[in-house]
Amino acid sequence: MQAFTEIKHHKNKPTQTFICKLLHKEKEHVVLKYYSEKEGHISNIKIPSGTTTIAYYWSNRNYVIWKMYDRNEKLIGTLFHICKDVKITETSVSYLDLILDIWISTNNSVKILDEDELEEAKQNGLLTESEIILIEKSKNKVLSDYRSLAAQII
Repeated sequence: MQAFTEIKHHKNKPTQTFICKLLHKEKEHVVLKYYSEKEGHISNIKIPSGTTTIAYYWSNRNYVIWKMYDRNEKLIGTLFHICKDVKITETSVSYLDLILDIWISTNNSVKILDEDELEEAKQNGLLTESEIILIEKSKNKVLSDYRSLAAQII
C-alpha cells in the first residue's frame, strides 16, 4: 500500500500531520488506513492501542468519517469530523477541522464532542460567522443522516 499524508489544520491548535496507507483514491474522494500502537482519546472516549482507523475524505463534503476498529477488527465506533476545505492531491489530503466532532457508538448512541472547545473558539473570535453557520448545518446533516452516511462506506 502506498504511503499518503493526512494534514489536519485546526482553528484552535497546531496543525497535525499523519502518515497513512492509501486504500482508494479518486479525484474527489480518498480512503486511508491508520494503525495506532498507542492508546488514545477522542474527547472523553478511550481508543485502545492497536486500533485501526479507516478514514474517508471527500472534497465536496463538510465532514470526514473515521470508522475505528479494535485489534480483533470489531467496530469501536464511527467519528464524524466537521470540517471544510478538503483538498486531495497525489500524495496527501488536507482539511480545516472545525472543532466539532460527532461520535456514533456501535449501539447507535450519539455523542456530540468538543462543544466546549467550539464555544471557546467562538468567544475568542477564531471562527467566522459563515464557519459557525457551516458547523451548525453540517452537524444537523450528520445527526439526521448518520446511519445512511455510515452505511454508504465499508
